[in-house]
Amino acid sequence: MSDRTSELATLEKSIVQEKCNLAAILGISGLGKTALSLHLIQKIQHNFECVIWRSLGHSPPLETTLKNLIQFIANQYPPNPPLARGGEEGFLPTSIPERLSLLMEYLRKNRCLIILDDVQAILGSGQLAGNYRPECENYSILFRQIGETTHNSCLILNSWEPPREIIALKGENSPVRTLQLKGICAATTEIFRQKRLLNPETWENLINTYRGNPLWLKIVAATIQEIFRGRVAEFLKYDMLFLGEELAATLHPQINRLSELEKKLISHLSLEANPVSLEQLLKNAELSPSELFDGLQSLGRRSLVETEEQENETLFNLCPVVRQYVISNPVC
Repeated sequence: MSDRTSELATLEKSIVQEKCNLAAILGISGLGKTALSLHLIQKIQHNFECVIWRSLGHSPPLETTLKNLIQFIANQYPPNPPLARGGEEGFLPTSIPERLSLLMEYLRKNRCLIILDDVQAILGSGQLAGNYRPECENYSILFRQIGETTHNSCLILNSWEPPREIIALKGENSPVRTLQLKGICAATTEIFRQKRLLNPETWENLINTYRGNPLWLKIVAATIQEIFRGRVAEFLKYDMLFLGEELAATLHPQINRLSELEKKLISHLSLEANPVSLEQLLKNAELSPSELFDGLQSLGRRSLVETEEQENETLFNLCPVVRQYVISNPVC
């Protein structure tokens, strides 16, 4: 985690010093969002009275998540009368507004750190980034309440993409922050050493191609060790970007959730060898300006499109791994 020092410092400052209420750690699968959150807890937990970690990987209903959070905090700070457990609701409110009100009361009275992992599981497929699955739409109420009201706690969301409220509420002077994770370089060389890869003078080439994504590089390093006995230079002779079934499987659920507009745009971008301008995309992709802006914005929020500045013009491109996946697995 040595390469995440600056990200840890940014999060610590936002949460501990600036008292942000809601923070989202964002990025494509494999970058280490969960690992970063665990390191963050170690650094800042002494600033909180209780720490709660929950996964939304199975898309639990909001009622269940609220009940879970309330009962955990109530266990630390028993109310009078006590909350019931198990199937008996007792004094635990049954309606979402009442449960939300009770949770917010706890978050005002106590300093709690709540981490919700795999938040993308409650977000929808076939839509632009940030929209909810129909049965999870009411999570927007929770996120908005925590981001907009005054309390003493902090909620951290780990997700492939930001829920729409996060985009609307975030800002330097706002209690809502986002951190977009990028790949790491120095730490990935340790992966190569562990896999006993050879030709260290070629490692930078490999890291750049796979954008410093630790998971992608672990998969590729294992392949190089198995097929080439660790000789990276021999692997690179083939001048191809190897995905393999295992790496492709990590991308499939992320590409599979794209809207039809995004699929059309990402398919077009996969045919472009070099970064392209908005003007070129408008001309070649057969999309209206509104459609193009929506599509690029959504793909950017999913960390699937890259941008660069060139002569006061923004250019758009896919990272090599995503391009190769789309070419090998056509989405349109």
